[in-house]
Amino acid sequence: MSNHVDWFVDQMKTKFSIDVDRQEVSTESNELYHEEIDEILVPSQHLQVLPNPVLFQLVSYQDPNQNEWIACIAVEEETFNWLYVVWLKNGESVHYSFYY
Repeated sequence: MSNHVDWFVDQMKTKFSIDVDRQEVSTESNELYHEEIDEILVPSQHLQVLPNPVLFQLVSYQDPNQNEWIACIAVEEETFNWLYVVWLKNGESVHYSFYY
């Protein structure tokens, strides 16, 4: 997942003007069913076009002001092609992107 970390560091700088030390970035994967995903984080109209369940690659960072930033990357389970990204700041969505 190091390419996810590099992408995250680059996007934090580009989208949010925040410099991130890649050593402070963590990653994990979670598979979630649509009913487990809060519509405040991912709107239902976005979920409709994603597989169920959906595999998320999570990349996170806590900035010096104690803000938690998470990029949730929905990937196609067999190919790992990116489908969708939702950015969260302190648990609230701040940006969405589709990748297909």
